[in-house]
Amino acid sequence: MKTKKWMSMTAFAATLLLGSSCTHEWGQMDPPAGNQIYPTMQSIATYAFDSEEELDPVVIQLSAYDDGEMPSLYDDELAQSPVLDLTGGYARFNNPLKSVQVQNAVSYTFWMKQISDPVLDEEGNPIEGEVMPQDVESPIMYWENENGSASLSFSANGWLKYAGLDGAWEENNPAEYKTGYITPDEWHYVALIVRDHGYAIYVDGDKKADVTSSDKNYAGAVQFAANAPYMYFNYGADTHASLYLEDLSVYRNEIEAKQIARPKKGNIGGGGSGDDPGSFEYVVGDPILNIGASDCSTGWWTEFSNYYRLPVASTLNLKFVNHTSGGGNWNNWNLCVCTDAERGGDGYEEYFVIRSDLYGWGNAYNGDNFSNEGYGDWDQFRADMEGAVVNMEISRVGSEVYVDAVATAKNGTVYREMFHATCGDGSQVVRAFLIVDGSYLELDKNGISIANSVPLTVPNIGASDCSTGWWAEFSDYFTVPSNAMLHLEFVNHTSGGGNWNNWNLCVSTAAERGGDGYEEYFVIRSDLYGWGNAYNGDNFSNEGYGDWDQFRADMEGAYVTMDIVRSGAEVNVDAIATAKNGTVYREMFHATCGDGNQDINAFLIVDGSYLEMKADKCKLSLKLFN
Repeated sequence: MKTKKWMSMTAFAATLLLGSSCTHEWGQMDPPAGNQIYPTMQSIATYAFDSEEELDPVVIQLSAYDDGEMPSLYDDELAQSPVLDLTGGYARFNNPLKSVQVQNAVSYTFWMKQISDPVLDEEGNPIEGEVMPQDVESPIMYWENENGSASLSFSANGWLKYAGLDGAWEENNPAEYKTGYITPDEWHYVALIVRDHGYAIYVDGDKKADVTSSDKNYAGAVQFAANAPYMYFNYGADTHASLYLEDLSVYRNEIEAKQIARPKKGNIGGGGSGDDPGSFEYVVGDPILNIGASDCSTGWWTEFSNYYRLPVASTLNLKFVNHTSGGGNWNNWNLCVCTDAERGGDGYEEYFVIRSDLYGWGNAYNGDNFSNEGYGDWDQFRADMEGAVVNMEISRVGSEVYVDAVATAKNGTVYREMFHATCGDGSQVVRAFLIVDGSYLELDKNGISIANSVPLTVPNIGASDCSTGWWAEFSDYFTVPSNAMLHLEFVNHTSGGGNWNNWNLCVSTAAERGGDGYEEYFVIRSDLYGWGNAYNGDNFSNEGYGDWDQFRADMEGAYVTMDIVRSGAEVNVDAIATAKNGTVYREMFHATCGDGNQDINAFLIVDGSYLEMKADKCKLSLKLFN
């Protein structure tokens, strides 16, 4: 990347002429060019800090604090590149947004590392192992007008503070809220979006805050950030933090999932849901699908499953058949959740070990955190666990790890064990593995998957009065790798005018709409109709359809769950709409899309409709064994 990359007015004018290259049936077409005032998403400036030449004093002015040193480039071992060292000073950037017209939002992405200051002894020497509390008040970013009478600031606590000439307000003041959004002494990828109606913060691809308010003048803050002469880093308070900065990008509108997702950077460890799901190491070693001796003679702590590595905001699903010697309640499955290290190696620590009989131990273990359904008769339990099918879900929510294990016996009896524990600070990768003890486990490779939350930058699609026309408003792009499943949930609203005035889905190549390499495999609507290069109307099947008048009425407020599953080159869509009156419409479609090795994009489209996305329910699942 280059230090600066401003768009000329000629290039800007040319951009306005670009439209979506899409030809559809049934009168569906692009909106008139006059409706496309701005490009969908646009970076105005990027700063890579790769060389001294990029620190152009005309663009970036560096200053030292009285007790500090002049900022400079520093070769960071983890980032594997030069970064801007602001531990003793600050950087003032000529605001690149002043030369362009913004939309209804401004966005910023950057890598940062806030360094904890050491505690000093009486002679001013650092005391080994002791550091000061994190500075969550000093601004990371700061904007100021010419005479300093108005400002906007953003801190590590997620504190957004506006002191404008048109009013003042703040969110997440650390005096009242302790968020822990951006932890110290670690590299984090931060995405900040300030919209006319609120703001959002993403850290390492995970949503930390998404505030909407009609009481505060966010629109004023957007325009202030766009028109202030300067934007600063590590400036704007009587105190200042120690800060590294890398790969700063500035956008004149609201960024999308692609920009929010954490990119790869040197040797900075994985962990955010924004990591490339195809490259993160979820499983260590070759597949182990049978654990222990089949006669259940294997003793404790001698045979194990693979290590399954769980980044933050992820869910591991395991399915297996449990076999037992029947000698004790504990002679069944056992689960360990630990640090991201080898058993017994450096850094290895067991957060907890739990057994199928509601018992456990470990540094984070608390027996009060068990709950269950179906337990009580231990003699029957020992008999029922032979051949029982176990579906186990291990979920990470912040620093909490939740286990939900459902064992279904051959006779239909169900034993459900639930447990949770606080494991670390919630930012690190953890490992999970199964253990046998007088037992034998047969894992179902098709039932082993990992699910990550997908970040949403577009929580609602279209105008709430369902006035948005065709091909004008879209969801985020959701990239779906091979052998993965995208799960979406949303509430559908409709104008009721036509069968097609509901949800619409496009599956395309992994490219921007209308850009190089963009191709639509298929577009399908909620009324069993579609088109595209891979579309075949014979590939629809459905349940519940038939009365179109009733369908149009039922789709208002219907709750939709949609699974987009890739198996090789086959893409299968299963969309279930449940009306408020309980009527269910299920639409199923499949198509052959490419060779099955490439990534694809999926996105939703409105047409006289409005979709309310359920952010906490939208996930991408990957099969861990093919």
